[in-house]
Amino acid sequence: LGHISKDRIRKLVDTKILEIDDLDHLPTCKSCLKGKMTKKPFVGQIAIANGLLDLVNTNICGPLNTPTRGGYSYFITFIDDHSRYGYVYLMRYKSEAFGRFKECRLKVENQTGDKIKALRSN
Repeated sequence: LGHISKDRIRKLVDTKILEIDDLDHLPTCKSCLKGKMTKKPFVGQIAIANGLLDLVNTNICGPLNTPTRGGYSYFITFIDDHSRYGYVYLMRYKSEAFGRFKECRLKVENQTGDKIKALRSN
């Protein structure tokens, strides 16, 4: 590290500032090669659920810096992956999350007549 590249050395040789007989046999710096390596971008498509309530995504946010007037410092979201329809529930404590899930599940299953097949959280 801290050395000039082969391209710069080649320019110095071309302008007669540096004399090197065999420029092609200079060693390759493995650290430089590793530093230039990058991951290929993800080209696959993310599969979206085929039907209503096949997959529900959930996320808990909080604690909020300023609680609401009702004293809620957290909220939880439930979003159907297929329809992108969502529900938001306010919570005073993070421990209320399972109760809010049961409340949401009961509501959507009664509305649709279907059952939630999978729940994904990050």
